[in-house]
Amino acid sequence: MMPTMGPLSMNPMDIMLNSTSASTASSFGSYRANRKSDEDLDNTESGNDSSKVMRTLNKRPINIVHSLLIPGGSGAVSAAYCNEETLSTSFLVLDGFLTIYLGEYYPSSENEGDKNNVRNTIRYAAERWGKRVDTNVCIGKVSYEYRMTEKHEKSMDVQSSTKNASIISQKLVKKPLGVPEPLDSKHISPDNYLPPTHKMVADCLTFKEYDEAINVYEDILQTDEERYGGKDLVCAIDLHNLGVTNLLAGNLNEAMKYFEESIVCKRGCLGENDNSISDSLVEIGIILYYKGDMEGALSKFWEAHGIVTKNSSSDHIGRICNNIACVYYIMGNLDSASSYFQNALVNQRADMGSNTKAESALLNFALTQANSGHLKLRQNHLDEAIAPLEESLLVLESVLDDYSDTVDSVRANIAIAKKTHEI
Repeated sequence: MMPTMGPLSMNPMDIMLNSTSASTASSFGSYRANRKSDEDLDNTESGNDSSKVMRTLNKRPINIVHSLLIPGGSGAVSAAYCNEETLSTSFLVLDGFLTIYLGEYYPSSENEGDKNNVRNTIRYAAERWGKRVDTNVCIGKVSYEYRMTEKHEKSMDVQSSTKNASIISQKLVKKPLGVPEPLDSKHISPDNYLPPTHKMVADCLTFKEYDEAINVYEDILQTDEERYGGKDLVCAIDLHNLGVTNLLAGNLNEAMKYFEESIVCKRGCLGENDNSISDSLVEIGIILYYKGDMEGALSKFWEAHGIVTKNSSSDHIGRICNNIACVYYIMGNLDSASSYFQNALVNQRADMGSNTKAESALLNFALTQANSGHLKLRQNHLDEAIAPLEESLLVLESVLDDYSDTVDSVRANIAIAKKTHEI
């Protein structure tokens, strides 16, 4: 029996605890108007043909505030990392719907019931997302690796040198809300500071004001395009987030457009096989599933599956296999659906202990269990259907609550299984 897990207490608003005062925020605003392009220089040995300049964007906000309030700064704060980009690189990274759920089983009219469930899936998914906002949000930053010529490296003019540096790689660093940073971690601490616009988005998501979240994100994207250029990884994340917010608002065509643009931008920054690309592909596949384009959905899921398999990501593989199984179920290929549900459960179990987003992983596992039980009902394997449905229900009641369409549909499926079994 799967253990239950109580809801997390973390609220998206908890990440706002380090916000600055109104006067300091005003200082930030005037400071942004005077953008500097100088970056931190690595200590390098003399004689090298080239060196790397890292813009890791991991400077602590307290040091930035200190430099603004104390003219000339201090020994702990160099002019190189008091710049507009350091102040503005913490941002929200939103999960999409991730996992398809088949919904309630209709034994009397299977084909019509399946079509009805596809239509209901988006409503169920948006409800689940809204109930657990904290599990669907990460905080991220982007680290940039630069390279410059020896001539510019040896220049004493740091600002001139970095203007002539070129970005050779970008990397997204993110972590879920509420996960403490190890004391010896060399990674950035991205939850120390969020720009006010991202805090506005967190408020909108908390109160399910998705249209307003879209409006704010459109402004964020425009600002980031002006600041970094439209091909930057920061803009790729903005595009993905706009896809998610439009998906939550039910704007499927707009959501698909943003996910497609995000994929193009991510590939330009990260190459062809980064897991974040598969995240956007999966959301497009889910949208096509909602639209009834099962062949198109299957194609996107297979493309995403190819990426995560290369990266040996059990959590991603498990979720994508569940989605592939759901498509096969709707297409009437029940044997393939059964095989991929089992594959999904194996991979999700393997990832359960190491996943930093434990509640999200548990929820997705429970949804796959419920889907497996739904399939057993369709196959009339009633004894095999009851156990996964009941185990799924225990988790869903804990992670969601009693007033959830997803929970109600699992209860209905259990009742059908037991009633038919008694007959």
